[in-house]
Amino acid sequence: MEKQVYKWADLPHVHRRLESFGVPRTDVQPILSIFAREVSSGLLHNPIKQKKYHVERFVLAAKELNQGLRLDQNLTQLFYSWASDPEQQEVLLKSVSQHTLDQISYLYSTADMSYPADMYPKARSMRRKVIMHVGPTNSGKTHMALRALAAAKTGVYSGPLRLLAHEIWDRLNKGQIVPLGMDPDPDSEPDTSTNMDIIEESVSRPTVRKEGKAKYARECNLRTGEEFRIVSEYAGLMSCTVEMTSLSFPVEVAVVDEIQMLADPDRGSAWTAAVLGLPAEELHLCGEEVAVPIVQALLNDTDDELFINRYERLSPLTVQDESLEGDFGRVRKGDCLVAFSRSSIFALKRKVEENTGLRCAVAYGRLPPEIRAEQAALFNNPHSGYDVMIGSDAIGMGLNLKIKRIIFETLRKFDGTVERALSVSQIKQIAGRAGRYNLHGEPGGFVTTLHADDLPMLHSAILRQPDPIVFAGVSPTLAWAESVLQALPAGALHQTLLEVAPYVSNVRPPCRAFVPSKIEERSRFIETHAKHMKLYDRLLIGGSPMNWRDALAVEFTARLCQIYNEKIRVPILHALRVGPYIEALENVEGMMSGGKSSAGAPSQGLVTLEGLHKSLVLYLWLSHRLPVAFYQSEEAYALKERTEKALDWCLRNVSTKVADRQPASFGLRVSSEAEDGVEYRRIPATRPQEESNRELGVRYAKLLNSERRSARGQR
Repeated sequence: MEKQVYKWADLPHVHRRLESFGVPRTDVQPILSIFAREVSSGLLHNPIKQKKYHVERFVLAAKELNQGLRLDQNLTQLFYSWASDPEQQEVLLKSVSQHTLDQISYLYSTADMSYPADMYPKARSMRRKVIMHVGPTNSGKTHMALRALAAAKTGVYSGPLRLLAHEIWDRLNKGQIVPLGMDPDPDSEPDTSTNMDIIEESVSRPTVRKEGKAKYARECNLRTGEEFRIVSEYAGLMSCTVEMTSLSFPVEVAVVDEIQMLADPDRGSAWTAAVLGLPAEELHLCGEEVAVPIVQALLNDTDDELFINRYERLSPLTVQDESLEGDFGRVRKGDCLVAFSRSSIFALKRKVEENTGLRCAVAYGRLPPEIRAEQAALFNNPHSGYDVMIGSDAIGMGLNLKIKRIIFETLRKFDGTVERALSVSQIKQIAGRAGRYNLHGEPGGFVTTLHADDLPMLHSAILRQPDPIVFAGVSPTLAWAESVLQALPAGALHQTLLEVAPYVSNVRPPCRAFVPSKIEERSRFIETHAKHMKLYDRLLIGGSPMNWRDALAVEFTARLCQIYNEKIRVPILHALRVGPYIEALENVEGMMSGGKSSAGAPSQGLVTLEGLHKSLVLYLWLSHRLPVAFYQSEEAYALKERTEKALDWCLRNVSTKVADRQPASFGLRVSSEAEDGVEYRRIPATRPQEESNRELGVRYAKLLNSERRSARGQR
């Protein structure tokens, strides 16, 4: 930092950022010059200053040493700590105004996030028993945690994916998980279709059963970003995605899955919040060994007990001595080829089918979870005719796949900015899907590469320990954002607000506030389409699950904002008039019914339907947060199911000759109440009573909106 500080202090974007934070332009250069001189003269090596400014938070991980963004954050954070120091301000008054120093101190103190554990008083009022279950893929690390959850009167499962949350919800309600403390019945069949990391010690007395039993059944509700399923208003258990986890209600047992994701720049703060904030008597954290040190550090600020259970992989994983040498004719049944772009996946599918005659299922991130699960089922079924899987890193989590061998097309991936080598952790996560325990007649799995040049790197990665997790993500709360907005200049841009936490806030290790991904795209959208919304709505739209670089997705979201601003109530079909979505769906449904079909139609329809599905998920996501405005959730669910059936047909026929295409049987196993075998509602029992009150609120809000627009017009 000492070597780079003078260069940093002269950068135009640094000057612009300080101005946006409220430092007058005339004072920016003088105060930065003094700061740069002090840093280069040894400020960071002064023991008193090190303690006062919490210098330990500026340690860089090995992969961050050449990242200008991280250096920019560190120097800006240090600048605000230094310029807010009362002793330092006495010296600075000779060069800058008191008003400038007051503004710097006010923003710095308002944005403070030093003690994230204190944000969760309910959890701090308890002495929790925290149990970590850590190990590689296929080690059975979630087994005992789920049994403990099934035995609890009250509890919650928090997972990374809707598919996993749905599976736990389904199994608990059906009685497929034997609660801890209860003996499993003899002569029952184990369920090998689970997506969870579960290992049965006894095949004859399985604790995760293929068939449910009433005496093991537990009422459990489901809560994900796009869907609620209410089995009972009084259900003691909840299965949810980690972002939807309630931190308000004490429970006996909580299970947080894939705990290593607390280091993820985009989603990690939800895992950190769960670790620090879940008010559970017994908190089970399941994931990789690399998460242990960071969890230990997080719990240093709590009064919790920590116990660590370690597990080993129970089936061997072997790196083969040879690659495929680029020969697709060497692909065999049970293989899974891994690529990292949609175009590469379909190119591999075409080449494998042409060279081997084997049909390929596919799974990648843009596909809806339901379709990924259906493709996995086709691959796992020995009678389906789909013997090879082609997938992205989406196969590394949440899908049960009977893979014998993983074949990497490449060990590099585009991260949105540049192409980078996969981390050791990423390689192991994907490779570990091969040879799942008890899913093959012979134990063990294999992994290799398509090309010989990648094989040495694969050998090295499998033998190495994964890269250590250095920081856990934290995100500001709505209350924090409201306070910080008051400390910023009037009319501050949305991007300015989002940059305060990573550039100004005092966030002590092991926590870190990350710069939000696609911050420029998000902020530009908010300034254009949501500038006059309430802060809550702006943050909600800006943090919504959409692809900010997809023009059609941005156009659809803009349409939602337009209708919301003008009418408040947003009908789904009215919003979908923008773009080609409905026309594409109807065209594919016509082909599914035996209508005319061209050679490239399924492939073309696939891309548009993926976008339609994402748009419907966004509407449903908003409907659970702004139910008055996004009120047609049932209509959106119906469209979503139609879209999933159309997507399934496109995938089955994307490489099929036109003459061989069959009309759809509409056999996609889209989850429904009847098919799940579990009765549930999507709307709470109190919702109908609230609707009349909400209607009155809508009328009043429309009146206020009309008056606001009239006032703006008069200006």
